[in-house]
Amino acid sequence: MLPLDVPFVAEGDYPDFLADHAASLASVHFSLSDPAMADARQRMESTDLTTLATSLLKLPGVPKYVLMNTRLHAPEKYFSPEALNSTASLLERLVEQAGINGIIFSDPYYLQALSDAHPDLAALLEAIPSVNAMIASAAQAFALIDLVAATRFQPPTKLVLDRNVNRCFPRLKHISKELGARRPNLKIHLIANEGCLLNCPYKPAHDAHVGIVNEGLCGDRTFAINRDLGCIRRFLGEPAQFLVSPFIRPEDTDSYAPMVDAIKLCGRNKGIPFLKRAVSAYISGTYDGNLLDLMDAMGDLGDQVRIPNKSLPADFLNHVTTCAKDCRDCQWCSRLADKIVERFDPGLPQL
Repeated sequence: MLPLDVPFVAEGDYPDFLADHAASLASVHFSLSDPAMADARQRMESTDLTTLATSLLKLPGVPKYVLMNTRLHAPEKYFSPEALNSTASLLERLVEQAGINGIIFSDPYYLQALSDAHPDLAALLEAIPSVNAMIASAAQAFALIDLVAATRFQPPTKLVLDRNVNRCFPRLKHISKELGARRPNLKIHLIANEGCLLNCPYKPAHDAHVGIVNEGLCGDRTFAINRDLGCIRRFLGEPAQFLVSPFIRPEDTDSYAPMVDAIKLCGRNKGIPFLKRAVSAYISGTYDGNLLDLMDAMGDLGDQVRIPNKSLPADFLNHVTTCAKDCRDCQWCSRLADKIVERFDPGLPQL
């Protein structure tokens, strides 16, 4: 079984749950939900740093990374000496009290600014490119590694590839071979359960919207826009899109072992029951339930759509990793969706 990179939240019994499964963990990532460390989700309630640090110490030896992966930082707000000092102070406490290994970033301007202002601190931390960098080639990976090398941050020990390579085995094998030949110590991860559209055309605008919401430049209508105009509308109108989405089932992770080193799970804002369910399913390598109950993005539709995971055919992975991705012409996923996808009104019991 491939080890997992999983979200960490200091709530309830979740830290103890992860401690019980520490042997299955490659690393953990977490957000402070703090304006000084902006990340790529709408800001939730801030995390108490002392509680977080104490909880993280329950995972000795497991690499720990704080999310600073917003797409943009308003320079007048984040690049001032005072703002950089505030961020550095939080990072220093995380190093001292929780033993974090690094940061996950998306904004290279901010990475350079933080390195310039606090080079000694930067030298203690890896800088890991976010999955939102959408790394789909070895050349992209090398460019980001070179970017980090131009700062005082330590080079990344891992990279999460773009989810759209999950179902393109020839490209994935090529990337793995190229990176392995030139960076043999670099661990390659794939994200398994984001669950949005394949090659999602809405993603750049979605990420930008989250950024400007967090900067207070507009109201938060992300879900409503997706429901009325974007990916949620597509999913509900074309149920085959659920199957086209480049998720990796728990049952299929072993097929990726020759090409990658670990599987990343997301869903840090979806609550402890979701996280424990997803982590348990991917550790055990099987799940007997609604596939959407393991997914981050499209999991919000689990009260309207059911995809029995065990109903997917034995050749599902082989088919979706060898097809041309010309879905309107192929229709294989559409025919499968007609057979197994169940639709029901939200709030009504399943019959």
